[in-house]
Amino acid sequence: MKAKPACSLSQSLDGTWHRPFTTLELAALQSLVEPEEMFELDGLSDQAWRERIGNAVPPAAAEAIAHVMGTTLLLAEAGETFMLNSMPIWVQPVAVALSVSQQVTP
Repeated sequence: MKAKPACSLSQSLDGTWHRPFTTLELAALQSLVEPEEMFELDGLSDQAWRERIGNAVPPAAAEAIAHVMGTTLLLAEAGETFMLNSMPIWVQPVAVALSVSQQVTP
């Protein structure tokens, strides 16, 4: 009798192998926990945990959205209308660089 694999792996078209993220990895990607922390969600269903994590808004994004909404509500209460301003956006572009060293053979 063959043992079932601990996790499912899939092979992409370019031949590389991939595994799905664990529930802890998904929570860490959403910045809900630090990877070395232990966490526990209500219920016993891993599928339900993954759904809740996927539907969550990361704390830093929620704070930024709330700040913009609060400012908008205060301005609307004061009778201000929409206008362009120099307020920075809360999503900042990320610069990624790749360095490849080349060896020259004589």
